[in-house]
Amino acid sequence: MVSRYLVYIVCMLLLVAGGSAQAVSKRELEQRIVRLERLIEQQSEMFLRMQQLQEEIRAMRGDLEVHAHTLEGIQRRQQEFYRDLDSRLGRLEQDTAADTGGAFGGASTVPEPESMVGEEEQQAYQRAFEYLRKLEYSKAIKGFEDYLKAYPEGRYAARSQYWLGEIRYVRGAYKQAVAEYRKLVERYPGSDKIPEVMLKIGLGYRELGKSGAAQKQLAALIARFPDSPEAAEAKKYLK
Repeated sequence: MVSRYLVYIVCMLLLVAGGSAQAVSKRELEQRIVRLERLIEQQSEMFLRMQQLQEEIRAMRGDLEVHAHTLEGIQRRQQEFYRDLDSRLGRLEQDTAADTGGAFGGASTVPEPESMVGEEEQQAYQRAFEYLRKLEYSKAIKGFEDYLKAYPEGRYAARSQYWLGEIRYVRGAYKQAVAEYRKLVERYPGSDKIPEVMLKIGLGYRELGKSGAAQKQLAALIARFPDSPEAAEAKKYLK
């Protein structure tokens, strides 16, 4: 800030140079000094304000770059999620066709003779599975839950429990999916879906941010089924 003394000297020099110093009263000189001070103060405030605005603009540009980077990461993760979801839905459709081929006109893949499975039990499972095939998830969930209540040890019990986990997993409800998968492991330890379910439990924990539980589950899968494709997949995640 220019001092009052310096302003006064400047005014005096200007007046002397113009040859009019004798004609200017002390009071008028004081007024001119005051006006000049105000002008300098205003200019100084404007300069400081411009500096502040420039700092704010630089900060906003930095924030925009950060937000742009964050948004790019979110979009990339969303694309990966949708690709993974589409892939899993495709496999779900393939498994659906194979699992109830006999019920929908194809060759049956069920080794057990149909005569050993009650008609009502078979129809209960087929109704739920038909909803699943149409991707009507809410109705499918109710259908499989109703089947398990009626036939907890039935021919399709393990499969019903598996689909309950799959539906939740596909929809991103990982906490519920893990719970359903765990029921399968505990209640139907002989199911051929155990390796896949153990892998998905680990991945479900991973999605939930429980890295410790995820690593423990994947390690258990590798120890129990070391030569399975699921164990090879688990090793990739552990790395």
